[in-house]
Amino acid sequence: MESKEIFSVITISYNHGKFIEETIKSVICQKGDFSLEYLILDGGSTDNTLAILERYKNLIDEGEIEINCKGIDFRYISEKDKGPTNALNKGLNLVKGEIIGILNSDDLYPPDALENVWEEFKKNKEVEVLYGDIEFIDEKGVPISHKKGKNKLRVQDFFHENAIIQPEAFFKKDIIKKVGVFDENFQFANDYEFWIRCLKNKIKFKYIPYTLAIFRKRKDARSSGSNISIFIETLKIQKKYFGKTEQLLRNIGCYSARYAYEIKSSFEVAFDIFKTKLLQDGNFLTMQEIKKAKSIGYLKFSIYTIFENKKEGLKNHIKAIRNYPFIFFTKDNVIFILRIILFKKGLYFSIKNFIKS
Repeated sequence: MESKEIFSVITISYNHGKFIEETIKSVICQKGDFSLEYLILDGGSTDNTLAILERYKNLIDEGEIEINCKGIDFRYISEKDKGPTNALNKGLNLVKGEIIGILNSDDLYPPDALENVWEEFKKNKEVEVLYGDIEFIDEKGVPISHKKGKNKLRVQDFFHENAIIQPEAFFKKDIIKKVGVFDENFQFANDYEFWIRCLKNKIKFKYIPYTLAIFRKRKDARSSGSNISIFIETLKIQKKYFGKTEQLLRNIGCYSARYAYEIKSSFEVAFDIFKTKLLQDGNFLTMQEIKKAKSIGYLKFSIYTIFENKKEGLKNHIKAIRNYPFIFFTKDNVIFILRIILFKKGLYFSIKNFIKS
């Protein structure tokens, strides 16, 4: 079978027996004018994952699953690896398809996702990466929110954070020859670094207005906001590609504040963790830059907390101004003042949404 007829999907799995059956079903039910290759790389799960994988392999091999495409090649490998990025790169070397999708073992594809991607790639031969919209659900599968993709991506869109949620993006295998595989120095933000590298190498991206993935938000997920390793890797990537910019200092402060807020810790404790980990890299920051980033974080944390705890919010705001007086003239300070004046969360966001509309 020619690679141009194959749509490959890779899933990295480890002890996700609670979710992986739903993930598998969402892949093998896909319809389209292609042969589907589904490769699951399991890191040696000790729960019921392997039993589920073997059952679905047998069902497909014995023709007991309804197939809505030209055929399904369902395979899995279960063995120890050097981390999720290493497993992903192993998968990229093994799959045969012209087009590749990467789906987390607790996420899902909507029924028509692969067909929409396949047809769009066929119509736009020059496009190398397709991405779209994404739906967020909670651990039980209840819809939370919907994120619309940005119509045209530029490198600048990645200054602050990853502009693409990994399962919503699909790419041609040929781009691996141009930019290389995922960087195994990054175990949590590998896709963030990969998309920046692609844009830096003039890879052509295209947005399509379809929901291409359903992303499950879980507090214990690797991608959870309480996982500080994501923030640290993200900051290292930002420094690698964008240098010591003002945006980098802002991001350090914002990530510290977000981390503190999500784990319900003091900002000082959260920031010291960031500072310690970043200084391990030698000249990542000067002490003056650390001071400025800390002030930004104090102010951001005061914005997060002011509606819930006025005393805590004001205390952190005073620390921000005392630490770096010029922060008084920033946009974030205006936001803080508006929140103080209006104080009620519902009123503030009602006015904000009205102005936006």
